[in-house]
Amino acid sequence: MTDLGKYLDSANVTERKLDIHDFDVIKLTKKSKYTKEIAEKAIENKIIPFPNFSSFDFEGNGGWEFNSEKYGDSYPLYIHSLRFVSELLTMFEETEEIIYLDKARYYIHSWIDYAVNNEGGAMVWYDHPTANRIQVIINYLYLAKERHDVDTKLYGKLLRFHSLYLSDNKNYRRNNHGLMMDRSLMILGNILNDQNIFNIGFYRSIDTFWYSYSYTGLHLENSPEYHNMVTRMYLELQTYLKKNGKTYGTTIVSYLSRAAILKNIFAKPNKLIPSIGDSGQGQVKVNKEYVNFIDYAAGLSIIQDKEIKMFLSFVCGYSTTVHKHIDDLSFNLFFNGKDFFVDPGKFSYSKHPYRGYIKSFKGHSGIFINDKNYKLSEENRFTRNVTFIHHFENDNYMLIKGKNHSYEEANLYRTIVYMKKERQFIILDEIKPSQEVKVLHNFNLHHEVKVERLNDFSHKLTNDSVSIVIRNHTENMIFEEVVGNKDKEPYIGLNSVVFNEVVETTQLKNNENLLTNQHTFTIYSISEDSEDIEIKLNSESSVLHVLTNDKNYYINV
Repeated sequence: MTDLGKYLDSANVTERKLDIHDFDVIKLTKKSKYTKEIAEKAIENKIIPFPNFSSFDFEGNGGWEFNSEKYGDSYPLYIHSLRFVSELLTMFEETEEIIYLDKARYYIHSWIDYAVNNEGGAMVWYDHPTANRIQVIINYLYLAKERHDVDTKLYGKLLRFHSLYLSDNKNYRRNNHGLMMDRSLMILGNILNDQNIFNIGFYRSIDTFWYSYSYTGLHLENSPEYHNMVTRMYLELQTYLKKNGKTYGTTIVSYLSRAAILKNIFAKPNKLIPSIGDSGQGQVKVNKEYVNFIDYAAGLSIIQDKEIKMFLSFVCGYSTTVHKHIDDLSFNLFFNGKDFFVDPGKFSYSKHPYRGYIKSFKGHSGIFINDKNYKLSEENRFTRNVTFIHHFENDNYMLIKGKNHSYEEANLYRTIVYMKKERQFIILDEIKPSQEVKVLHNFNLHHEVKVERLNDFSHKLTNDSVSIVIRNHTENMIFEEVVGNKDKEPYIGLNSVVFNEVVETTQLKNNENLLTNQHTFTIYSISEDSEDIEIKLNSESSVLHVLTNDKNYYINV
């Protein structure tokens, strides 16, 4: 399927004259603060595949075969997506200077020559770059009308060959890459006047929608960043379909409307995305909504308090392993306008050891067994071995309980309770071991948080001028403070705030060794002050007794 040369030489493959309209163009990139730099560098044969990536000399460093160990597969992926060519086209539209369009043609023809004569690496014909590359080529063909002498026979065959790859189900996965393929197929079907090609993309994207979104309208790929990206793609496709007299229909459009506003809920009060799964620290345009939220299918819950700009996310469960980290039963906490407990980010998509650390249990504020990752399974969509068990909310508190039955050695449970009037959190960790185990209760801090030990069981955490206290209410469970190390393996205490970079941070840990069938509970509290609160658990009745500010609460957990 990758022999482009034979296909282009085939005498029996003919295409009608290409007639591309403005509504056939869905631009791969829009003008940004990076556009001019990337385009100007490309004019000089210096390629920046993606914003903030380092550049390389196209003529002197292997051209289309160049790779960067620093960025892993992401580097050739964006090179063969022709993303930098899209920036040239954006600059041409902005300035109408023909040099940008001429240079875009140069790179496209160079890529064709390369693909004809050399199959190249895995990213030449791979779902993501293949789908995005054809968008760039279509954009070029539209802009080149009446400006360049375009070989419509060559380009017609090129578009057709891409459609064959994109329509082959062996190359397809029901995720965001699959939607990129479907988007390109619908456009190709219209340009090539081939209803079959269009229908494959159209109906496959509908199937992928129902596979990829939950009942709340939340995208299921374990990442707020990807929720925003995929939802935006579907909305753009709906606009494209309407221009062509088609639609996804009332039901899907209603779900998309709901999906589009969910970012108002899962964005933190500072309008940054929480770094859950493969999410960066990007800022989003939102009308912030302080409502509590839970989605059992996606495994995401959120507790919020507008008065103190508080945001807590609690992860437990998943319906796909795409962009998933070993993060179940972990939480992020943003309190009084500052980050305290965070997930470590995504770093990159490379095989760098930093990436392995970032995805692992080591970087997340959860409960883990025997210093190892548990196994993720696509079957969790059906088995729900990892899921929220229940939640409850009244005027006094919000409670969410989750379980992780992924380890063979023990079943893990975590309950998080937010006391609304007291503005305090209670965390109850429960371990049911079936054999001897070593248990880790891990707390990963934001890199700007300073840690002050109050005693063996309490630490004061300060970010700028805001402080909170985390307290362990279990006897003989002394906190260990661990300072980050990024210089040598085994790495510890790393967060990734910027793509492909890490910063060192601090972690607090509790470790315990349990015997077979030694059923245990560990209780933590997080509050604004150091005044102790009384928390007792009746394990037989599963009732938590909380005494605070002269008030008694009895909470079923």
